[in-house]
Amino acid sequence: MSYRSRRNLAVTWALGLALTCLSCSAEPEDKAADTSVDAGATKKDTGLTNNWAQGYTIDLTFHGGPADGKKLRLERDLFGITTAFSFGSTHYTQGEVGFAMTDTLQVDVEGIQSQVEIILNFGLVVGSSANPVSTDKAGKYPFSCKPPMVRIFFKGFWFRSTCAGLTGNFDITDYANTTGGTMAGKFSGRIQAHFPDTTYPDDCNASHIAKTCKKPDWYADVDGVFGFTLPPKDGGK
Repeated sequence: MSYRSRRNLAVTWALGLALTCLSCSAEPEDKAADTSVDAGATKKDTGLTNNWAQGYTIDLTFHGGPADGKKLRLERDLFGITTAFSFGSTHYTQGEVGFAMTDTLQVDVEGIQSQVEIILNFGLVVGSSANPVSTDKAGKYPFSCKPPMVRIFFKGFWFRSTCAGLTGNFDITDYANTTGGTMAGKFSGRIQAHFPDTTYPDDCNASHIAKTCKKPDWYADVDGVFGFTLPPKDGGK
């Protein structure tokens, strides 16, 4: 399906959909965003259909810790919300370009308001000899200590796909690294509780992850789809 067809389908779908759920999020500050949060049952590998031109759908089932037993479905239309995307070379000097999506929202789960933050980090989509590219084409990328990665904040704790030994992968069906291109696909697997510590910043270092991924029995099963149209680069360059 072409980018234009996917975009038209996503807009028509978003306008016509009557969002129903057991508990829905509070309205986000940016009124352009549509949010559906379903606290009902989810299952691994739901076969979600990806019709997004600018958004995502994510199913989450949490195990262990304060979030134990919680199940969420997050559906977000990010059309027009440019602040959700980081696309550029802010920290690099040799033409490298990184891409990530960050979305923060308040959700009502069983009558309790909670903050959820979703980060899909594709790392460098344009690399250099000093900093190799992270995501360079369509295809499958197993969960590892490097991007592409998924990070989720819920019930006061982070969960992420970079802890050692996790099963899962990104399947990128549409790839781009220039403004106006489409980055789309799906991901599924297990993400683990992660305790960020500036003393131990390297998730590819075994001694570091022993400190930051110290609760393997706190984890979430995740299944998601996404479709993003790459925005103008940060700073207009």
